[in-house]
Amino acid sequence: MVSLFAGTVLNQTGQAIETIAMTMSVYLIISLTISLLMNIYNRRIAIVER
Repeated sequence: MVSLFAGTVLNQTGQAIETIAMTMSVYLIISLTISLLMNIYNRRIAIVER
């Protein structure tokens, strides 16, 4: 999927650094969003200690 998106954009624009930076930014946003949601879920179902 990444090679399809990044490869197509890179072939059409020729701007390698910008394409890779944009792809990395999208993955970072997705990763941080999933991490935030999992932390919220974990806090809700965590066993309450005394």
